[in-house]
Amino acid sequence: MIRRTATVLLMTVLPFAMAAPAAAAEPAQRLQRASGLWKVTPATSPFSWEICVDQAKDRLIDDDMWTNFEQECKIESQSGKGDGYTFKSSCPDAKLAGSFKGDLAKAYTLTADTTFDLNGKTEVQHNVLNGSFQGACPADMAPGVKKMRGGMKMKSLYTNR
Repeated sequence: MIRRTATVLLMTVLPFAMAAPAAAAEPAQRLQRASGLWKVTPATSPFSWEICVDQAKDRLIDDDMWTNFEQECKIESQSGKGDGYTFKSSCPDAKLAGSFKGDLAKAYTLTADTTFDLNGKTEVQHNVLNGSFQGACPADMAPGVKKMRGGMKMKSLYTNR
């Protein structure tokens, strides 16, 4: 449980440290952005990044919120209406409830609350990610590559997709 809690906390601060392949899931779980360059800015962290997206391989929650979400978590409920989508899921040692609002071709906000027990006390971690479409990917950025605010590039998240 402590390991997962640490992982959840690190994902907010260091999202580039955790890239892993995703397994198959229901299409509704796969919020897939339009192909091109996206800038992602967490409201709760100074670490923004850019990701070159290939829509067919994109897994917004898996790639930018909870690594291995599709493998580890089970969607308990989900609903969508207009430009919004909400879900509740059960994950190892945690519950993740989220909402998406926006346009996967232009800009969005993904909000998530992770609830977990720490030393016998229930804790909630609130995360907000804002994404905005930037246009075509630069020639030196392959699909799935994340470029961190300082310029460091992470290998493609799409290697096993």
